[in-house]
Amino acid sequence: MKEITVSKNEAGLKLKKLCFLYFKGVPDSFTYKMLRKKIIQLNRKKATGNEILVEGDKVQLFFSDETLKNLRKEAETFDEEIPALSDFPWFSEDLILYENEDMLFIDKPSGILSQRSGTNEQSLNEAVIAYLADKCIVNRESLQVFRPSVCNRLDRNTSGIISASKTRKGARELTEYYNSTDGKSIGKYYLTVVHGHCTLKGHFDRLDYVKSKTDNTAYVWMRGGKRPQETLGFGKPEPIYTELYPLAYDKNKDISLMLCRLHTGRSHQIRVTMKHYGYHVVGDPKYGNPVRDHFLNATEMGQLLVAWLLVLPDGTRIRANIPKEILGFFPKAAELAETKLNN
Repeated sequence: MKEITVSKNEAGLKLKKLCFLYFKGVPDSFTYKMLRKKIIQLNRKKATGNEILVEGDKVQLFFSDETLKNLRKEAETFDEEIPALSDFPWFSEDLILYENEDMLFIDKPSGILSQRSGTNEQSLNEAVIAYLADKCIVNRESLQVFRPSVCNRLDRNTSGIISASKTRKGARELTEYYNSTDGKSIGKYYLTVVHGHCTLKGHFDRLDYVKSKTDNTAYVWMRGGKRPQETLGFGKPEPIYTELYPLAYDKNKDISLMLCRLHTGRSHQIRVTMKHYGYHVVGDPKYGNPVRDHFLNATEMGQLLVAWLLVLPDGTRIRANIPKEILGFFPKAAELAETKLNN
């Protein structure tokens, strides 16, 4: 007989889900049969499998060691190798901005994917697994039940704050933060440098948005206005809502520093919104202005957009480092942004 003590990561699962994970590769009908025969029990009592597990519960598996070994063969060989932290030379603990038992917030460098996009390229997601394994927070067995992962995405060329769950509880809380509409949502603030003297100020919530799945390009237009012809096959448009505030203007270079708050989180939202209003993000390879980037010598700088600040529902503020490329144009960017937030 084997007894499993329910951990924090397993709490919240239904008993049958835990069994499906434990006997991965075995038909689900096997679990139901073993429950009916009381060969699988919960806290030494007959169970249906629909019970919600809590931390500390005991699951009894009344099988011989040999039978368990045979049932577990596929599950034990299913796992991929846990990556080593040394495989990610760009990742260091200095990138960890905030961490507790259930979640962590990381300063993603520009040029790194948030999650793999069907390629073998490295992403922050795998680096998080490697970091947690290095700290002995996860192992092969725990990853069968719950796999920590990033909970929001940033474009490859956007740097700044990404949140990741360490536990199932953390994943639930982060999902609630990002999806809440009852005042418990995360405040998401970005800093960007755009071409031109941008005076856009306030709430911009009258735009419709669609995105092509073929070339990953987003389009926006005024709600109620004529939809762009090239987007007619892209499905139903979604509303987007952004706050924009000018912080500084460099007349000689004709560029503006902007503070942006996202109320919706569509892919490329800030970049395509700024393009719509005629102020291209400096260094943006998709929606930018390559001619003006060239004259600004910005073509090698990358995209001047950073997910700078998250404000958690309890008021905790988490700040990313402002890229040196932005500070090169606006050395007081952090002070200007803080002043705006506090007014």
